[in-house]
Amino acid sequence: MAILNKSQTEKQNKDYWRTSELLINDALKLLNIKSFDTDVCCSNESVKINNATCYITESDNALESNLWFLSGNPSNTSFCNPPFSKKWEFFQKAVEQVNKWKNQVLMVLPYTPVTKAWHDNIHGQNCIIYVPDGRYQYLLPNGKKSANSCNFETCLVLIVPFKCGNVIINYKRGYCD
Repeated sequence: MAILNKSQTEKQNKDYWRTSELLINDALKLLNIKSFDTDVCCSNESVKINNATCYITESDNALESNLWFLSGNPSNTSFCNPPFSKKWEFFQKAVEQVNKWKNQVLMVLPYTPVTKAWHDNIHGQNCIIYVPDGRYQYLLPNGKKSANSCNFETCLVLIVPFKCGNVIINYKRGYCD
């Protein structure tokens, strides 16, 4: 499906939208965990998600890092809201990390199951795809709420270290108990 609404976000800010607390709280409830191991994609320390034990900043370059998980952390689930321009590179790196360490990564991705990119990346992987009942509102790079929502659907993709193919779970935002 083509996106008919042109983005109003300035090009230099497209990769710096921040994750809302509602999305984080829903993700934690869906996975029945209290926190994430690592926030893989925070632009700097001041914008890391509060529910992660550690973080990888943009200058640390998560695409080059092999430290997406802390040893001994009971959650063993890292969180990744990747820069929009590199979402599929981050997805491939997440698959690599999950296969290497046998832990899991929860990613925030556009929900575009009819696109070639989705088929090339998601299909054939072991993922639980959580599809919300509507759009989450992301935060501007400065942490304030945007007047507009993103112009595409998003989903949470849990990349797992066991064979399951693609499993789709629909859920209601804010009601994951």
